[in-house]
Amino acid sequence: MPDKNEIEAIKEKLLDSCCNFQKECCQQIEQNTMEQHPHIAILCCSDSRVPPELIFKKEIGEIFDVRVAGNVAIDTSVIFSLEYAVEHLDVDVLMILGHTGCGAVSSAEDLIGDENPILKEIRSSFSLNDDHYISNIVRQMEMLPRRSDVICQALEKESLTLLGALYHIEDGRVEFIDRDLD
Repeated sequence: MPDKNEIEAIKEKLLDSCCNFQKECCQQIEQNTMEQHPHIAILCCSDSRVPPELIFKKEIGEIFDVRVAGNVAIDTSVIFSLEYAVEHLDVDVLMILGHTGCGAVSSAEDLIGDENPILKEIRSSFSLNDDHYISNIVRQMEMLPRRSDVICQALEKESLTLLGALYHIEDGRVEFIDRDLD
């Protein structure tokens, strides 16, 4: 655990970075102060190597992202956040973004009798595809509309498009995933 001096050094570095951010992004900050108008919502893993705004070269206000280990939509706070993006921000696209090297998927592969709901959810996708990263994305694409009336209705009205994608951490490539694996 860091001592008091190390904590202060961390805070100072973060504040310095924030000052640089403010200078570099001043116009974007001003443009998005009163409201946001993203066109895409992304459910992605909380892995620090998978920042959607950087991967897709988007600016402040362009992506509404919800991050959770394993990019799973089983928790009400995750689902309600995505519903907010669909209902109130009128996003056109909802993407499930998984990634190679996902620790949650690896942990689910090693799961033996664990009751962790995230790992159980990921493990339940394994029958869909031999590539478990892909099977988890496809399961979330299948289950999210079943778990959310708001998202289901938007998809039925064709006011929302649901996409799946796999980010390859080893080379930065993004591969779009077809919902039908056949």
